[in-house]
Amino acid sequence: MITADGPKIIEINARFGDPEAMNALPLLETDFIDLCKAMINGNLSSKKIKLKKKSTVCKYVVPEGYGIRSMAGEKVIVDEKAIEKAGSKLFYASVNKKNNHIYTMSSRSLAVVGIQDALPDAEKICEKALTHVKGEHIFIRHDIGTAALIEKRVKHMKEVRGI
Repeated sequence: MITADGPKIIEINARFGDPEAMNALPLLETDFIDLCKAMINGNLSSKKIKLKKKSTVCKYVVPEGYGIRSMAGEKVIVDEKAIEKAGSKLFYASVNKKNNHIYTMSSRSLAVVGIQDALPDAEKICEKALTHVKGEHIFIRHDIGTAALIEKRVKHMKEVRGI
């Protein structure tokens, strides 16, 4: 975390279901298994990691009430082919599949990642793909990846840093 006194480590962790990983892993051109083996063998620094020069935006579909009292067990209709056709990647998270239907659980249900050359375009692709996810009791943060939210975050970080 960047603070007024410089960077501070508050946690070292890797959760491959978190947006940070979902944004980065689709851009990885280097073989992920080779990188994992290099980490195990202690020679990761000898590997050249190559990423596509693209921008990504990841938005989650969560059950209504997420973070307070999630509405679990609600049906979600997902058109996987349309999401792919829109140029996005789909990642299922906390869902159940019963009788060929998808149902929410209490946590993040699924993520959609838009990938494009520029961030505004990746956000638009993500939003287009999200039109292919339907449900009566779902919630999506449509502000994620927008210029307005990014500017708000940058302004906040400048305040924290005392700039």
